[in-house]
Amino acid sequence: MRFSVARRLGLTPKSVIGEDQPEFVWRHDAKFKGLSAYGGDEEAALTSFGIAFGRHLEKGISRASRQSADLSDATSVRQAILGRSPYVSLPDVCAVCWGFGIPVVHLRVFPLSAKNMVAMAVRTLEGFAILVGKDSRFPAPTAFHVAHELGHIAAGHLAEVSALVDLEETIEKDEKDEKDEEEGEADGYALELLTGQRNPSLQFDTPPRNGLELAQAVAKAASERRIEPGTLALCYGYQTNDWKTAYAALHHIYDSKHDVWRFLNLTASKQLDWSSYRDDEAAYIRAVMGAVDVA
Repeated sequence: MRFSVARRLGLTPKSVIGEDQPEFVWRHDAKFKGLSAYGGDEEAALTSFGIAFGRHLEKGISRASRQSADLSDATSVRQAILGRSPYVSLPDVCAVCWGFGIPVVHLRVFPLSAKNMVAMAVRTLEGFAILVGKDSRFPAPTAFHVAHELGHIAAGHLAEVSALVDLEETIEKDEKDEKDEEEGEADGYALELLTGQRNPSLQFDTPPRNGLELAQAVAKAASERRIEPGTLALCYGYQTNDWKTAYAALHHIYDSKHDVWRFLNLTASKQLDWSSYRDDEAAYIRAVMGAVDVA
């Protein structure tokens, strides 16, 4: 049992024998982006848990899909999606990830008492994984977060580390705040994938007075610009810093509130090859995913 716990939490086996402090395998093998509310031990716990869980997921991924990945050009990926969809939405971004052997999972069990993680990209033994920590009631914000992590992977930001952890809300970051080069590249990739532009802009004859007017405006513009309405509303928030109106619009754009985490993990449950796991491994993965299953 001790060795099983060590393997799943990314601990050295020796450190769970006796009364010594736990020792994390990947203590210093991650980049943390944003202002962390965690200390060194907490960051080590999050890093090792994420990398260990990503490696557990990897057993259920097709080897062929991992070897055929070419995601460097966001525009090419976007055009491929638009060949079958009116715009790029959360299901489309997830389909791209899974199609290239990159699992996307929402963590329902978290190693720390307070979640401060938006999402993390993990380099596994032969590929990558994207783990989402931030809950959302609407698909568009999560589509950006997943696309942002995909941008880190596509740009090679995990070449020298095993994990990259985004700890702040990248969507609502004020443009006056400093942003490091890798975060700028990941944001640009996400925006290019979702909108076709790295710096999308919206023009209004009359600025929307409330969320309903913004929702109506982006609904009309969505088919012409081939941008998902919720994403357009977020672009408005980023452009104007009027996030109150942007999020109010999301309530009108989507017919009902979504359990976005449930969509992510139900998709994962369908995509993973459960026959590749031992019974205890499958039970652990399902527990971390919130016990969501195809059935």
